[in-house]
Parts: sequence; structure tokens; C-alpha cells
Amino acid sequence: MKSKGIISLVALVSLSLFAQDITLEKLTVTADKQGVKDITQIASTISVIDDVKLNDLLINSSIDLQNVITNFYITKTGPAAMTTFASMRGITGSMTGIPSVGFYVDDIYYNGLDLNLLDVQRIEVLKGPQGTLYGRNSEAGIVNIITKKPEKYDLAEVGLDYSSFNTKNVNIMVNKVINDKTILRAAMKYSKTDGYFTNKYNDDDKIGKEENKDFKITLFNKINDDLDLTLSYDKQVNDSPYYAQFALYDSEDLKDDINVDYLGGSTKDADGVNLKVNYNFKDIEVVSVTSYRLEDYAMSNDIDFTSLDLMSLELNKEVSNLSQELRFISNTKNDIQWIGGLFLLSEKDKRDYNAIMNLTNMGMGVPPETLNQKSETKTLETAVFGEVSKTFSNTKVTLGLRYDREKKDFSYSQEGIGGVGMLAVMGYPDLSGNKSATYDAWLPKLAISYNKYDNFVPYLSISRGFKSGGFNDKEDIGSSYAPEFTINYEIGFKSLIVNNLSLNTSAFYISWDDMQVEILSDSGTSVYVDNASTATSKGMEVELSYLAMEGLNIFSGASYVDAKYDSYKQGSRDYSGKYVIDVPKITFNIGTTYRNVNGFYAGVNYAYFKDLYFDNENTKSQSYGVANIKIGYEKNDFDVYLYSNNVFDESYKTRAVEVSNTWYARAGEPRKIGVAFKYRF
Repeated sequence: MKSKGIISLVALVSLSLFAQDITLEKLTVTADKQGVKDITQIASTISVIDDVKLNDLLINSSIDLQNVITNFYITKTGPAAMTTFASMRGITGSMTGIPSVGFYVDDIYYNGLDLNLLDVQRIEVLKGPQGTLYGRNSEAGIVNIITKKPEKYDLAEVGLDYSSFNTKNVNIMVNKVINDKTILRAAMKYSKTDGYFTNKYNDDDKIGKEENKDFKITLFNKINDDLDLTLSYDKQVNDSPYYAQFALYDSEDLKDDINVDYLGGSTKDADGVNLKVNYNFKDIEVVSVTSYRLEDYAMSNDIDFTSLDLMSLELNKEVSNLSQELRFISNTKNDIQWIGGLFLLSEKDKRDYNAIMNLTNMGMGVPPETLNQKSETKTLETAVFGEVSKTFSNTKVTLGLRYDREKKDFSYSQEGIGGVGMLAVMGYPDLSGNKSATYDAWLPKLAISYNKYDNFVPYLSISRGFKSGGFNDKEDIGSSYAPEFTINYEIGFKSLIVNNLSLNTSAFYISWDDMQVEILSDSGTSVYVDNASTATSKGMEVELSYLAMEGLNIFSGASYVDAKYDSYKQGSRDYSGKYVIDVPKITFNIGTTYRNVNGFYAGVNYAYFKDLYFDNENTKSQSYGVANIKIGYEKNDFDVYLYSNNVFDESYKTRAVEVSNTWYARAGEPRKIGVAFKYRF
């Protein structure tokens, strides 16, 4: 009986595997900025999550993407924090340095990557250097977020969501046809939570309290058959009145073991306006993207992480930029396709730090003193880029090149305020200065794919990545660090094994020079960026999608990365051969969704991260997995769901740091249970 059961199961799987009456939907992307393409036409690793999958898998913010994208990890340092950073394929950023992963929303670069997702159509994640087409801050890859465009019919949606920790969410979308040429679309998201942290110092259980407001309005106008304009404005506001969220690393329960005398706070106010113009000539499409963004952050925090009044930090950061990109794209169906363009950016980054040190409580017998550090970085970036693809019989060859130049002017000051000048004795004298530097790079790309078979496309690519140099604005203020360069070698294939089963895989090897690393100050309360000579990252990724039967989807992804410092010495410490920090060695995800014609829906997904190191000595690490589940009922005009994040209440850390020879960490979100409702009319 047992053998018959196994045979029956194998037969059932075989029948569903080779069923010809169900077919996976083809994925299309706009990642190469040359219009909508089948994902198999692009010779690089791209993961795509559409709006249905975003909703099914409870992906509400950029942080949640790591649960469904392999070899991608975001280090969350606090609520909507300006210091949150991401890693991809072993290449990682830092709290104060320049990002390695570029975040774009509708062709516009965002400085802050901690984003709530609002009215999103799909997300394309491109792995490996994308410097040829995207330029700055795309050394590790790109997260390309495409929001929903105005539709040619009137529509409105209202969504309500309530979950653990008194968390409330309201979503509203309105799509209105004004006339036969003009359409307006507006979306709003409001969320509020009491948070899941508790401060033992005063028994306050609302440290993680947050209020978020996100808004976007888009006006589309079709002037004629060849010309259309899209004007949009977006705004994000975050208010987190209690910022302190770190407890002792080895605490029994991190979220309930915070013990600080000063709770601090955090705010974010960001908005932007952009105009996109598309004009079609007979054989050429011209695209102009003009954008202005302003992101304003304020933060205060207890940086000694104890119940003693020793040190706190206040930071204000304002980043404004004006950018213009002009693209010329071939608009023909022949075997040669090309794109060329120009890019200009003017950016101003202003920062104001106040480190308040209670020297009296530190046992120094002198009054408190404040270290004030101000800086302003003005960046002027110019770039010219191009990419051409030519098909020879069954082989497609793509060549790309970008010249990128950044001129940075840096001004700074450091001053001890109050007290008796003890900060100067401690190595922080009053000083000020101005510095300038110009960083430029040629960023080539070669990609080859073999397209003889419709359902099996092997490819290989070589590309160069670049992360600009810069200046330290706090610890060792005024010091500079050099640009970082990478060479990425990749080989892989994209395949549709049968109509209902796809398998994509790739292997990569990345070498990089002058790696930018974040170094902790001697006190452990501040960081600065330095170069760590050479490093290597190598690994592989696999993604699988299986339509087992009508309505039943199974998907999975796995990756392995071996990212190590080849040569890295910091004083007497030698980290050569150690693993790069904040990079999981293994990532794995698996999930399934089921919906039937009667409206029933069920979905579950699981994400696992193994061997993530927090320190260069590789003495502190973690491995953990998080499971989510969602069930509901869906009809044409409404949906209702019951869901749970982190079903098994797994404990994990989103960030860990060493301060004054003591380790502290921030707890990840515990189990959350909620109910959601959406109505369309």
C-alpha cells in the first residue's frame, strides 16, 4: 500500500508537471530602459514581483523584499532611518557611506531606501553592476519600483488593515478620467502603530511607536499620438517619537530588555516632483526625465545604550537634488537595438551632528560638553551613456559604456560647545576646512545570449561597477576615502522547462578594489569610512516558479555567496580571509499561493538567512527564518484577509553593534496577527 501511494504521488506530480493546458504568465520588464521586454531577452539576473505577488506575500515596504529576493539583504537600523542600508551579492553599504544598491521609483533615484510601497505595479530587482544605464550607487544592483499608471477608466479603492501592537493602516486610491487626453491618479497610505519594544527604565511599552503618511498624485496627458507627458508628486512623512531600540546582545528577549534613560526620536519628511516626457519619432523614441527631490531627516538617540546619562546624539540631515536625464532609444524591430543618453545631477547634502557628552557622569569631574559637527557636500555629476545590441543568427551581443564624472565640494566644521575644552584633549579639537575632489570612471559592459531555443536562453556577461569616493563627516571629520571599483563576471540561463515550470539560475564572480568599509571609532559610538584594499565575492542563485494546477502557484529561490576580504588590515588587526559583514552566506525562500474560482485564497511563504556576521572578526553571527501566512476571500469588488507575519515568533536581530566593548542589538518584529479588507468601486 505504501509503495502504491508513492507511485500515485509521483504520477500526480508528473501529470501536473507536463500538463499542457496551463502556462506560466510571461514576465516583462523595463529594466534596460528600452521599453517593455520579455525578461528572457535581457542577459542578466532579474527578479520580478508584480502587484498580485506583493499583496499575496505581505510585502508592504522595501524591507520586506528580502523575504522573496535571494542574495539581497537590508540592514534596518531603526524606524524609517536614514542609516538603513542594503547588500546584494556580497557587496554592501554602510550607515554613513555611499549606497551600493540603487533604489529607483519611476526612473527617479531615492537617497533613502527605507520606503513604504504605495500603489506599486511591479518591482524589478537587477543584480550585479548596473553602471552603464544607471550610473551612481548601482555597483551591487538596482531595485526598480514601477508604480501604477493612470488607467483609462474611473476606479477607486479603499483598504483597511488592523493588526497586533495596535497597528492601523488605511489605503485609498482614486483614478479619474478628466477628458479623452487627461487622467488623474492619486494614492494615499496612512499607518500608525504602538510598536513592539519595551523600555525597562520606565516600563514604557511604546518605544516603537510610529506614524507614517505616504501620498502620490500623477497627472497623465496624451498630447497626440506621438507625445505624452506624465507629471507626478510624492511625499513621505514618518514620525517616530521614541527611537531607542537597542538592548544587550545576549538578552533573553531583545524587544523587552531595552534599558535607556533617553528615548530620543526620529522624523522623516521627503517629497519630490518629476516630469517625464515621451516623444516618438518614426524610428527613435526620446525620453526626458526631470526630477527635484528633497529629503529631510532628524534623529536623536541614546548612544551609550544604558540607563546612565552619559552620551546622546542629535542629527539633522537634508539632501536635495535636481536631475535631468535625456534618452534616445531605437524604435525599430530590426536586429540592431540601441539606447544613448545624457545625465546631469546637482545635489546638496547638509548634516549637523550634536554629540552630547555628560563628562561629569563619566567620572571626569568636568561639566558636560557638546561636540558640534557640521558639513555640506555639493555634488555635480555628469554622465554620457550608450548601449547597443546586435543579433547574429541566434546570438545576441550587447555592448554598453558609460562615462561618469562626479565633482564634490566638501566644507566642514567641528566645535566643542560648553565645558572646559575637554573634547580637544580627547582628540576633537575645534577645526574647519574645505576640500574638493573629482571622481570619474569608465563603466563598460559586455553581454552575450544564445537565443536559438525559445524556452532555454543561456547567457554570460562582464560589467564594471563604481561607487564614488567621498569625505567623512563625523569621526575623523574631513578625511577622504577613495572610490570603489568592481568587476562582475556572470553566467547563467533562463528556461521554461515545460509550459508550467520555469527555472532560472546564475553563477557570479566579483572582484573589487579599494573596498569601502565602515569602521567603528575607538569609543564604539561613531563610525567612519575607509578603504580595505581588495575583496572577492562568488556564488550562485536559483529561482523556480511552478504552476502546479490552475490557481496553485509554487515558487522558490536559493542563493549562496562567499564574500571575503582578500586583504584588509586595520592597525594591528588583520581581517584578511574573513567574511564581509552584513551579508548572509545563504538565503532561501519558498512559498505557495492558491486561489479558486469561488474566491477562496490561501498563501504561505518562508524566508531563511544563514551565517550573517556582524563584526569583521566573525565572532558574532546569526541564522534565522521567518514564515508568513495569509487566507481570505476575494470577489470582484472586495477582498477580506486574515494574516500573520512571523507565525512561529522567531527571534532575530536587524542590527548589532559593539559600544565600549559591549554588544547591543535591535530586535526584529515578533509575531503579528491582522485582518485586512479592501473595497473597489
